[in-house]
Amino acid sequence: MKKRFLSIILAVFVLALGFSACSKPATQTPDADGDAIEQAVYDYLATECSKSYDKADACIPTMTILGTEVAANDDVTVYGDFWVENYDIKGDTLECVSGGHYPGVMHLQKDGDAYTVTKFENPEDGSNFDSTAKKLFGSYYDAWQKVYSDDAARAELRTKTIANYVKENGLKVTQYQDYGWEPVALK
Repeated sequence: MKKRFLSIILAVFVLALGFSACSKPATQTPDADGDAIEQAVYDYLATECSKSYDKADACIPTMTILGTEVAANDDVTVYGDFWVENYDIKGDTLECVSGGHYPGVMHLQKDGDAYTVTKFENPEDGSNFDSTAKKLFGSYYDAWQKVYSDDAARAELRTKTIANYVKENGLKVTQYQDYGWEPVALK
């Protein structure tokens, strides 16, 4: 009986040591840094990707992050489907005047408590789009394909993102509108 009890205690001790030695896998974002990483991606989209467009009243990126990998040296790789859309404010409406789709992989480096995007890779245009997307997204490719092809989820995320932007910036806007389409009410 004593040997059995001692074996159980030893097994519990070994398991406890094993669990305490475990750390988060590389594919998870550390909880404390998750917001800082998302902020760096958002800022990059709003400042760098928006440079391709004429100035507008508001630049509102929409992000679907598929996965984040954090290396031991705190370098971060973010896989995602990103959109940048620019709006002019007309009364209570944000009118979309330009924008584009930016799927790809962002590489970030930790800088104090913040992160900086150091590189952004996108699939090639044209006939190489799918093959380069497969290469870039790797194991996240199937998840990206699902996001890429779900227009309803994209519209819902866009509306939610715009509503958050309007609220955070104190805008007196109640809807947004794409050229030739009916306005969409913000909830």
